[in-house]
Amino acid sequence: MLSANIEISKSLKQKRLLLGQTVEEVAKDKLISIAQTAVSVSPVDTGAYVTSFSYSVGPGRPRGKSSHNKPRGQNPEAKRREGLENLISDINRIPNLLNTTAITLRNGSPHASDVEYKHGYAVFAIVRNLHG
Repeated sequence: MLSANIEISKSLKQKRLLLGQTVEEVAKDKLISIAQTAVSVSPVDTGAYVTSFSYSVGPGRPRGKSSHNKPRGQNPEAKRREGLENLISDINRIPNLLNTTAITLRNGSPHASDVEYKHGYAVFAIVRNLHG
């Protein structure tokens, strides 16, 4: 049997590390882009829907807010910013993004289906069409 020991130089290790960081940054940028699309095309009245988006990497309770007894006519940009901040926080909590095989964008608002289908906003359809 033949064998050889190969030592990886420090500069090659550093390049590999940089490449890994770059791939992770690209993945984060894509997730942020998807998040920006989702919140920007979401309707805002009480803000419950747009702030109920979450990213998940497995089972768990999705973020979900009801619009019941919430004041209507909220500032759309403020609520969209809050929704985006929630999603960025979710992204930053993913422990090992490079080894994650599936990430799910969810909306746990009790009226999410109504927003998507009944009222015809098609937020998830738009996200899917733009980002695949």
